[in-house]
Amino acid sequence: MSTRIKALRAPVLPSHLEPRVIATLAADDALEQCRLDGCALAQIVAERVRFDGVRLLGGTLGGSELKHLRWLDVAAERVDLSMIAWPGAKLTRVEVRGSRMTGAKLSEGELESVRFVECHLDYASFAGTRFRQVTFESCRLEEADFRGASLEGTSFVDCELRGADLGRARLQGADVSTSRCSDLRVGAGDVRGLVVNREQAAVLATLFGLVVRDG
Repeated sequence: MSTRIKALRAPVLPSHLEPRVIATLAADDALEQCRLDGCALAQIVAERVRFDGVRLLGGTLGGSELKHLRWLDVAAERVDLSMIAWPGAKLTRVEVRGSRMTGAKLSEGELESVRFVECHLDYASFAGTRFRQVTFESCRLEEADFRGASLEGTSFVDCELRGADLGRARLQGADVSTSRCSDLRVGAGDVRGLVVNREQAAVLATLFGLVVRDG
């Protein structure tokens, strides 16, 4: 079964961006219309930082703590984003590709027109986050936490979702039909409107104590 990937609004970036080198970030800093190659911003702590029209190539923000971060028109490729803590982050027209986000925490945030491609998101937390026009493509999301998230219309295309927690999430129109979903943690009242394939439906039926008979 194939899943049609929704047309997302891609990051709006000029064809040429001036490279910048930064050593730290402070509260209310704004980076605009630039390229960061191999940034070294691990463990940075700041609030209300804004990236607007930025391309990140390689480097790390691993372990950074950035409350109320804003990314608008950002493309990130092969960036280490593992163990980040970005509560209340707002990401709009963002593409993250080939990046490691193991243990990332983006709780209570807003993601709109965001695309994750071939990213490692094992143990990541999106608890309480609102998703609008978001796709995960060929991503690892084992044990990821989506508790209480608003996932309406989100597409998970060829992803590994083993052990992911979807408890109390809003799942109307969310599509996991092409992904591996063993050991999902989800309640019977949570799956209304979730798009699944026949095999997944049978597994969920068994999980909820239903007896399915043919004929």
